Amino acid sequence: MKFRIITHGGCTDGYASAFIVKKYTSYFLPEHDSSKIDVTEVRGLQPKDIQLGLFRCQKNDLVLDLPQPKEKVLLWCDHHSTSEPSEGLPEHYYWKKTPSCAGYLLDLAVQKKLPFTKDLQEFKNAIDIMDSAAYSKNDIMDCFYPKRSYDHPSILLRLHMIGAMFHTKDPNLNDEIFRTLLSGPLGETPLEGKQLWDLNPFMYYKAQLEGYKQWREAVDTFIKYNEESHCVVQDNREVRFIPGVPDRFYAYVKFPQSSYNLVIRNLDEKETQIALGSNIFHKDRCKIDIGSLCKQIGEKFGSGAGGGHYYVGGATISVRNSNKALEFILERMKEGEKG
Repeated sequence: MKFRIITHGGCTDGYASAFIVKKYTSYFLPEHDSSKIDVTEVRGLQPKDIQLGLFRCQKNDLVLDLPQPKEKVLLWCDHHSTSEPSEGLPEHYYWKKTPSCAGYLLDLAVQKKLPFTKDLQEFKNAIDIMDSAAYSKNDIMDCFYPKRSYDHPSILLRLHMIGAMFHTKDPNLNDEIFRTLLSGPLGETPLEGKQLWDLNPFMYYKAQLEGYKQWREAVDTFIKYNEESHCVVQDNREVRFIPGVPDRFYAYVKFPQSSYNLVIRNLDEKETQIALGSNIFHKDRCKIDIGSLCKQIGEKFGSGAGGGHYYVGGATISVRNSNKALEFILERMKEGEKG
């Protein structure tokens, strides 16, 4: 039987989720003959592609780490809080608020008797840290800043190296590498496989580290701390070009007193993208459900594309509403700080 895997593109958790389902398909679809299962395509999408109906799913699709499609599919699994179903789910539909979708998929497979080896457990611990931003300060220094030696990289660092391959500034290259990593023979975990390491992830990762450095130096000229809302604001709308690769946790290193971080940028003449997060070192400071706020922002100031987790989320809105949305968000943060 032929299937397509539709997953969160350009996302390490999306990549890992697709890997787990492709490698261990028979644990998720036990009624199908494992010898006749054929994954014909792995497609990476963004949540708004599903939310706004920009992509039509098919009945044999396996949809992962994305909002629930409007069309009936064979398998759906997500962990974002804003994807929580309002009613019971049909067979092969799964949702649970967990640190990562790939980790949740492993839990489901283990329940179906997949042997939970040491390698799988170590991978699950790393992807849970990465996707839920449960980093320690040492983890941040280990993964986002240069090291003297890379002879014995941690599991978490190896995951960052792999993710660097499809987080370049060339979207076509990102998509091609994403698909290539998920084609051909797969190892036991998303961290293994000769084809994967033959692509030299370390080369991409070293370039990414240099990109982080360039980006941090560039945004230092205009990133600001809004004391009333306890939010670091990075307004890219008037910036023509920012060199390097975004370091999404730099705001909390530069402004450790912050509770939140907001990045706003225009995608084109019509759409503005907003990314919100909370201080990963002090999650107790987060007084609002950011995923729900982003869903509200997408509906109030755009066409309905928005959502995420309690501590992080994003939304796509109309350019003409971007100033109003910015004011709305900062006001909500101020209200949250007041309790």
